Amino acid sequence: MQEVWPELRLCAHDGRAALWRGPLRPLLQTYTVQIAYRTPLVAELLDPCRFQPRVSILTPPLRRRPGDPEGQLPHVYYDPDGNVTLCLLDPEAGDWSLADMLAETTVPWTIEWLAAYEGWRATGKWTASGRHVEAAHHV
Repeated sequence: MQEVWPELRLCAHDGRAALWRGPLRPLLQTYTVQIAYRTPLVAELLDPCRFQPRVSILTPPLRRRPGDPEGQLPHVYYDPDGNVTLCLLDPEAGDWSLADMLAETTVPWTIEWLAAYEGWRATGKWTASGRHVEAAHHV
């Protein structure tokens, strides 16, 4: 990660888990992102949702569009505590595997998501590729 994205710093590492934080600027604004990844246990390999990286936006806070009838942020997952992680891939489509490098997949997909978010905030149209998988599939 450090070679490709030097501003993303490894903040925590404990055997199977790692956490990076740092700035990304897709178009107009710089965002502080957090990428969390944990190497899965063998039993977790059966569910691709359980071993994909988790990406959160720390600052600035993601905002809904004023007056948007959906009332929610597009292409995100909400956990039971209301925390938001980005929906970057379709786990059932095989978009990502354990062999993929986060620096070559997750970070570019995060930049694409953020660019689509900025466009959505301005126009109400989501322009990023992919299909959103409902939150019930993402644990």
